[in-house]
Amino acid sequence: MNLPNIITISRLLLTPYIVWLILSESYFLGFIFFLLSGFSDALDGFIAKRFNQQTLLGSYLDPIADKFLIVSSIVLLGYNGYVPIWLIIIIVSRDIAIFGAVIISWMLGTNLRIEPLIISKINTFLQIFYIVITFLVILNNQLLIELTTSIHGITTYLIAISTILSWMSYLKVWLINVNSVNKNY
Repeated sequence: MNLPNIITISRLLLTPYIVWLILSESYFLGFIFFLLSGFSDALDGFIAKRFNQQTLLGSYLDPIADKFLIVSSIVLLGYNGYVPIWLIIIIVSRDIAIFGAVIISWMLGTNLRIEPLIISKINTFLQIFYIVITFLVILNNQLLIELTTSIHGITTYLIAISTILSWMSYLKVWLINVNSVNKNY
């Protein structure tokens, strides 16, 4: 077990606490712990690449920890009325579609290996940024209210676009993979 995997597991274990903070409307603490979790996502990736500590376990755990943190936070912030339902539907639908494609590929006996695409990394960054901005809007910090409200609105649409582009990119990879399986029969 290396340091990047420990950081990823810590993010995974911290997410239920963030969920509880959001549900109990303790937004300041939720913001602090979400910010730490978002920072840990960048940190574990940096350490893994910089010090050549990338592992198979980490390649599975990191996206799971990211999705668990992002989807649970954004769904609950939406439940509390701070994220538009249509954005939640786009984000959750994309993740379900990718998961479904992996399951179908596994059932078809293909060796589909999904690696993070650049658009997906941008999408993850935007989603984390959006949740941070959402917390700032909720906390109603008067010095930042106009800036965060503007950025929040713009980021809402950027996330929708990047999520759809990421979804379509993974769909293309999957369709190419499935088509190559059909040629082998």
